[in-house]
Amino acid sequence: MPAMLILAVAVMGLVLVVVVGIRQEPSTQELTRRAPRLIATLARRLLGVYVRRPDPSVIPDKRSRGPDRHARA
Repeated sequence: MPAMLILAVAVMGLVLVVVVGIRQEPSTQELTRRAPRLIATLARRLLGVYVRRPDPSVIPDKRSRGPDRHARA
């Protein structure tokens, strides 16, 4: 029985870290490369959220696309 209690407390602790960490992130901005606080970093790691810079070779260049079909004259 004590093992189940310890497991329940550990799970509740992890959930608390995730909830508090999510609340630390700015809600109206994109994720920054670095989390604002340590608890937000832990929440990102637990949830598997990583921020990477986009690969420039994958992003299409707007100048090389040709004319825009939806442009108004």
